[in-house]
Amino acid sequence: MPRLALLRRAPPFLHVIGLTVLTALPLVCRAAGFDCAKAASPTEKAICATPVLSQFDSELASAWKASLVQSQNGSGLKRAQQQWLRLRNACGDDKSCIADRYKERLAALAGTPLAQDRWEQTWTLNSGNPTQGGTLTFSGAAPHLHFSISAYDGAHTGENEGDITVHGETADYRDAQGCKLTFARRNESIDVKEASGPETCGEGMGVSFGGRYVTFAAMNAKPSADLVSLHVLGDRKADDAAHALLGGDYDALVSTINLRSDAADLDHLGTKVQQFFVRGLANTNASIVMSRDGEFWIGLLVFDGNDKVRMRYYTNVAAWNKKVPNTILAWRNQIDRGMPIDIITRCPSC
Repeated sequence: MPRLALLRRAPPFLHVIGLTVLTALPLVCRAAGFDCAKAASPTEKAICATPVLSQFDSELASAWKASLVQSQNGSGLKRAQQQWLRLRNACGDDKSCIADRYKERLAALAGTPLAQDRWEQTWTLNSGNPTQGGTLTFSGAAPHLHFSISAYDGAHTGENEGDITVHGETADYRDAQGCKLTFARRNESIDVKEASGPETCGEGMGVSFGGRYVTFAAMNAKPSADLVSLHVLGDRKADDAAHALLGGDYDALVSTINLRSDAADLDHLGTKVQQFFVRGLANTNASIVMSRDGEFWIGLLVFDGNDKVRMRYYTNVAAWNKKVPNTILAWRNQIDRGMPIDIITRCPSC
């Protein structure tokens, strides 16, 4: 079941398939990305026992290293690789399924989708927000296919699976619980429409399977989400100023923009005040942004080294470099009045 990579502190990239190339050791001893003597999961054992899968693993090793060197968004590439690993491992010891996942990932890293007339691959929900997404996998041979779909919105998730029969370019799914899904292929995408009520198909609160699903390659080609694309800021100049102010916490702020609300400017600074939080994790993944013509006052919840939540206060306004606005204090007090505050300022005259 997919989970957000940035909900808390981003977990380390523990197991990236294909970080080393095949050596001269016998195939049964080493695959491209892990020691076969330590293979534990059914998927890893199947790869080690099957020459063609080990060869795929070797090819992916080279493709992954080359992509990582050339990428302008290494963190996004690693998150996509983690997502792919979950899909690959969900195959268990089904060698055909594993092979399909490798073919998809190799195509994605090469920047070329698989054949346009091919249902049987994994598709990714075309979401511009990193806190919302989903995957859709078709296996089998058209017209008789098995689908597996999962989606998330914040910390809430949902999943379903079933069998469908393709008629032309569409297929319908119905179950005894009233779930109604329609799949329609449009060249390099699959449109999913949900004709049933909320949570009827196994989704969590606020989660929907509906939307356009595209190939891994298409998703990898998209620019990363930022404060402009997420409609927090109106132009690149302001976004550049936010980057300069937040530094490494810029991505942490982006990862909180799931649900939002406007708030009053209690300090009468003439700012636009926006509050953000992640569905299901509002007390640990949240932020508040006060903005005015490239000037910012920002409160951001983070985890310290002991996994305790604290707030970082950022401003690029000299007059506020030692004082937290009442607007931000009121927001923080609603969450936890005793929460520690770290004041971080970056401005020329601070």
